[in-house]
Amino acid sequence: MKNYLTSLTFGLTLLFISGCGHTPVRSVFPASLPPHTAETAAASARAEKFRSITAKLPLRGVALYPAAFAGSFTDKEVLDAVSRLGFNRIYCCLTSEQEFDERLTAFLTEAASRNIPVELVLSQQDFYRQYRANRLIRGLFIQYPDLCEAVQRSIEYNAELPENIRFSGWTIILTPHLFNGNNTERTRGHIYRWDEKRYGIGEDNDMLMRESLEYATKIAALPGLGKLTIAVPDYFHEAAVSGQLSCGKITDFTAIADKVAVINSANLPSKLPGMIAGELAEAGEKGKILAVVPIAGHISETEGKLRRRNWDDFQRSMDNLIRKSAAYDSFGGVIVSPLAVVEYLRQEK
Repeated sequence: MKNYLTSLTFGLTLLFISGCGHTPVRSVFPASLPPHTAETAAASARAEKFRSITAKLPLRGVALYPAAFAGSFTDKEVLDAVSRLGFNRIYCCLTSEQEFDERLTAFLTEAASRNIPVELVLSQQDFYRQYRANRLIRGLFIQYPDLCEAVQRSIEYNAELPENIRFSGWTIILTPHLFNGNNTERTRGHIYRWDEKRYGIGEDNDMLMRESLEYATKIAALPGLGKLTIAVPDYFHEAAVSGQLSCGKITDFTAIADKVAVINSANLPSKLPGMIAGELAEAGEKGKILAVVPIAGHISETEGKLRRRNWDDFQRSMDNLIRKSAAYDSFGGVIVSPLAVVEYLRQEK
């Protein structure tokens, strides 16, 4: 009995401690830049070619995650990599409100000294609440902020910064398709779950999409919020156009955001342009749509990210995407994610 009570006490202690901080619910591979190596002629030539391919784009963005610039790499080394590849905007992806700290302020300061704007990225995936089976234990935990509350905290953090180093904008990633459990934001007894079998007007997936759109509208109206970008997967528009959802078309998002970033789910280079062609054709407004290209950390045929083979293949993929997307006035640029994989590819022998 004594051993049982000891084990139970230890287990409850761990549960309580785990609730005392907002631990990100996901990880990103790879987390950091490749080991620092001296520039080779080949690597420099690759960077120059990439800059030439993207040079005409008004927005050339790259995504960074905290682990990529909070480890053994200095801000200077990270920003050197950003500049070397010709990116003119950084999308800083945070997964916890605790990351609005001195480390982030230092990074913003260094980026501002190089005239590289930094946009804050928060994902709906990282800021949501779940019921737990044991209500008593859950009652001991602090309440984590939801996405709207996290954005509000970021606005307050931003307002306290010197004006010359503040965020250049906010990006929120809507992820109703990743919700797979109860949520305290929902009416008791109504459990919505995104499932391939639950498409249809009034069905669960439709309810989740409508709530997410309403939530994004609420965030867009927050006082003090700067330029807003809404990021969504490429298949939301397709599902809405085909009648499976009552909302989720690209125009639903362009109506409430300054820009919409469409996350390309193609894993084959040849499919990249076609995955976002519908959104580009429908959006209409000049420069309104950004193409997000997530790069797989490894070769995958199912991951929904661009499969990486080598630098030349990646370069051809980007060139093909940009050339074909440029036929639409609504195309405003690209966001490549993450910087770490780009650098791994660039430095490969």
